[in-house]
Amino acid sequence: MRIFYFLIFLCILFFLNFFLFKKGPYDSKPHDLSRSEICANDSMIIVNYNGPKAQIVWKDSKRSFYCEVREAFYDSLDRVRGKQVLAFYVQDFSNIEWGSYVDKWILASDAFYVIDSNKDGAMGLTYVPFSNYEFANIFFNLYGGKIVKFSDIDTNVLSISSNLLKNRAIN
Repeated sequence: MRIFYFLIFLCILFFLNFFLFKKGPYDSKPHDLSRSEICANDSMIIVNYNGPKAQIVWKDSKRSFYCEVREAFYDSLDRVRGKQVLAFYVQDFSNIEWGSYVDKWILASDAFYVIDSNKDGAMGLTYVPFSNYEFANIFFNLYGGKIVKFSDIDTNVLSISSNLLKNRAIN
């Protein structure tokens, strides 16, 4: 009989551990930037540079910040790291003046992007996200480039942008 009670006790402990002590969902909401955040790719202090920023929340609860949206796409589209993305946020540049900084975050998947425009971000060519197509179109008419959706950006698009950036640096 003692073994029976012991087994019941173990089952109760197992269920308590599984249901009560299970790690809860991680904070996947975007965090506001401060002077302490540095770029995951090059250790630049993010708020020191103009242009849209990005942040990725990983499944292990860690967070990476990027001084350039294009850089974040490289990590999110990576075959290994991309599977670990819990949330991907970009700054919404709808109705924001270039050079000003506002913690106005949107899901990267909800944005329209003006890519490869004449307006440089922290690392040259930048992907400028907008929650509103009309603002993306205004930016496009001022600075050129191309308007795309999140689903249009793949490794091929990143490669084309990198080549444009190299050609711009040579000329």
